[in-house]
Amino acid sequence: MSKNIIAILISILILLFSVQDFGYMFISLPFFVLLSYNLSDLILKFNNKKLGKRTDKNFEWIPLIPLFIILIFGRYFENTIGGYELFWRSAFVSLIFSVLTVYILSFYYTFNDDKLKRNNILGLCLFFLLLIPSLSIYINYRFSISSDKKERIEINKKYINKGSKGGTSYEIFIKTEFDKDERLDIDKELYEKISDNQLIELTLSEGILEYNYVENIKAINKY
Repeated sequence: MSKNIIAILISILILLFSVQDFGYMFISLPFFVLLSYNLSDLILKFNNKKLGKRTDKNFEWIPLIPLFIILIFGRYFENTIGGYELFWRSAFVSLIFSVLTVYILSFYYTFNDDKLKRNNILGLCLFFLLLIPSLSIYINYRFSISSDKKERIEINKKYINKGSKGGTSYEIFIKTEFDKDERLDIDKELYEKISDNQLIELTLSEGILEYNYVENIKAINKY
């Protein structure tokens, strides 16, 4: 139990400093999973003594389910202003789902075997970490709470991102209230029309979770 508490405290401390910057995702994501795992494991240690014999159940493959949701809804992430912040707010909400689900399932299935317990808890934690933020991004996009508005903003820079598997994406970076270099995906035709530091016009739709989604991007002609 003391190991769980120490791991939780260390994870929280590191997350306080790492979640602010997208560049630290390689640090923040593993420590978030560590936090989720140890919170769930800790509640099991309070619960297992009260339970009788239960059946074994394997949940380690369950994270594959939300991968399909990410493939469908993940594209809305890039053009959500403040999408990175929304991701992390949703991720911390997923902690509630993870811990409660592990707690409820422990009444019906065994979590006593060390390997089975580890795989099951990790599987459930990853499931909700992948599911809740993806659904949040989509819900915010899908349900608008205000009329579209237009905003002019200057491009910091434009960039061609050549993926490791041969795919190419066209991106621009702008300054927003959330990030000095907020990234937006654009098509090749628009990319070729614009230059660094050029003004563009964004058509924004405010989602139900109060984050703006970029519906359209238009270049403003220079005179």
